[in-house]
This record gives sequence, C-alpha cells and structure tokens, in this order.
Amino acid sequence: MFDVKEVAGITVVYLKGEVNAQSGVELKNHVLEIFKKTNTVVLSFKGVMYMNSSGLREIIDLLKRSKKENKNLRLCDMSNDIKEMFAFTGLDKVFKIYPDESQALKG
Repeated sequence: MFDVKEVAGITVVYLKGEVNAQSGVELKNHVLEIFKKTNTVVLSFKGVMYMNSSGLREIIDLLKRSKKENKNLRLCDMSNDIKEMFAFTGLDKVFKIYPDESQALKG
C-alpha cells in the first residue's frame, strides 16, 4: 500500500496500488503519526494505479488536518488520470502539487 523513506530530511510516502476508502484511512492515520515528528511530508503517487473519490476524500481530510497543525503536505509524481481528477475538482489549486519528487523535496 505504501512505503516510507526519509530523503534529504523530509519524509516521503510512496503510495502503491489503489487509493480508496480503506487504504485512504490507513494512509491518513499513518501520515498524521509522521506529522507528530516532522513538519513536511511528500506523497508520491508514482505507484498509484487507481484512486476513487473515497480515497480523494481522505487525502483532502489529511490536507485539512495538516493545515490545522501548520504542517506541509506536498504531492508529486501523479499520473495524467490522477492529475485530471485533481484539476477537474479544482483541488490542483488547493494542494501543493509538483511534477516529480526532486521538486517536491525543494518545495
């Protein structure tokens, strides 16, 4: 479902497979735990094959919670389908979305 690595002092969460209601809740809870130790988390969508509206809702909730706690959530490596989902919903204006991991790490 996801792997976690520290890259240049920033925690990167590599998502894999599907992001749906169940995996989205697990992801959100895991990232909220990470935020207890660090201020910035990058979510890499490189390994995501499918994301539905329930998974998207959990990521939106994660963004709300991170903003409340003054944390930085950055997204990167999205497929065209996922980019389109964010653009169609207007969420590309709300999230910090980067083309690749190296740019997301720079912020």
